[in-house]
Amino acid sequence: MRRIRRLFIGVTLSFLLAAGSTAQTITVNNDLVFGDMFPGVPKTISKYTAGAAAEFNVRGTNGAEVSIQFTLPTKMTKIGVSIQMIFFNTDCAVDTRPNPIQASPLFDNLNPWSTLLYRIGVQGLTIYLGGTVVPRIVQPPGAYTADITLTVAYTGA
Repeated sequence: MRRIRRLFIGVTLSFLLAAGSTAQTITVNNDLVFGDMFPGVPKTISKYTAGAAAEFNVRGTNGAEVSIQFTLPTKMTKIGVSIQMIFFNTDCAVDTRPNPIQASPLFDNLNPWSTLLYRIGVQGLTIYLGGTVVPRIVQPPGAYTADITLTVAYTGA
């Protein structure tokens, strides 16, 4: 059976600063990486999978509320070819503890298609994101990519 290699997603980050707020820092700790796949066999990366799930850290004013919004792709591409991507309404999690635990985040089963509102903790907040790809039976091998855009903004609350 043929494998599709090197499937990953790059991440584009943006943040909005409210007047009078301390600047935020958004760090990508890990891209969403699907690794090797087989044609015709869907592959899911759980938000709990360290080293494969996307992981972001947001630092800013302790206790300040932020809105978190994703712009998610529906496919990964390489020149002239694409693979369907699916993000389910439970594929996201947030942890605001000083030492976040990916396997059991504080706020779990969140919908990445909705705006999320959370307060930044002492060490910031950590966001985890999983997803699914559905390669076709005749999917050509190669490196496929897509961009996830994460926008974080202070709400002023």
